[in-house]
Amino acid sequence: MRLRGSVVAAANVRNGLGFAAVLLALPMLHASAQIPGDAEKRMREAAPKAATVRPRRARTVLIWNTPAAYMDQDPHKGYCIPYGEAAMRLLGEQSGAFRPVVSDDVAMFLPENLRRFDAIVLNNASGPWIKPTEADLPRLRSAGTTIDAVETALRKSLLDWLEAGHGIVGMHYAVAGNPQWPEFTALLGAKFTGHPWNEEVGVKLDAPGSPLTRAFDGKPFRIADEIYEFGPPYERAKLNVLLSLDTAATNMGVPWITRKDGDFAQAWTRRQGKGRVFYCGFGHRWEVWTNPCVMRFFLDGIQWACGDLVAR
Repeated sequence: MRLRGSVVAAANVRNGLGFAAVLLALPMLHASAQIPGDAEKRMREAAPKAATVRPRRARTVLIWNTPAAYMDQDPHKGYCIPYGEAAMRLLGEQSGAFRPVVSDDVAMFLPENLRRFDAIVLNNASGPWIKPTEADLPRLRSAGTTIDAVETALRKSLLDWLEAGHGIVGMHYAVAGNPQWPEFTALLGAKFTGHPWNEEVGVKLDAPGSPLTRAFDGKPFRIADEIYEFGPPYERAKLNVLLSLDTAATNMGVPWITRKDGDFAQAWTRRQGKGRVFYCGFGHRWEVWTNPCVMRFFLDGIQWACGDLVAR
């Protein structure tokens, strides 16, 4: 289900109609309207038909897209975002692991709305998306009366929610979101510093025994995608790195490589308070969502973020 620009939804939640009732009252709008049907068919075929582990209870996951106010400047509009949205929605619908709710409405980050979600998937969301616009303020009066005051309140709401025991899953360019908020960059564990590769590369498993990498059957693999490198606050010792670029099986002659230590992590987890953060740099080329192993990997990451799959 998609809540896009859901002014009515936010108002009804505040007026006591109830979040579940609002969801049921809104039309079902899917990413299938934005991507070719044959592409969605291939993605559906790749998506797991069952959850990796049985959810401990019914889960609801927010699939968060770049808000409309910032979408024009988003380098992934019209391509990565609709495909990523469809992939994450299909994971929930087909596996039964969670109920996906798609939104770009910053009102979702009010405490009374955020508490309804077990996890958030940051679907390539970029720009200063936690910052409301003047047009948003009338719907956010419970958080303040100015843009700065509301942004401060929404930042606190998100951090409190995470640290209380919920989860965040970051996909690809989500790592570059909210550049005005250093704590958000620290939350995800790294800063985007470039994408030297947009070709097939080798990937190694840094944690081959982890339940979070079981989708790859303990074996290195190859993938064609836009591959990032990362900078501070990235520190391998502070993260549980799951996947890294296999430099021996990758073209290291491409320009724009700035790291000198050969450490090109591509997926990791970290803890913040009681909360769980899973990040993976894959998700630029839509074809990655037709890879059953990648789809299972993201499903496992979401189930871990929700607190159902037990792993480090």
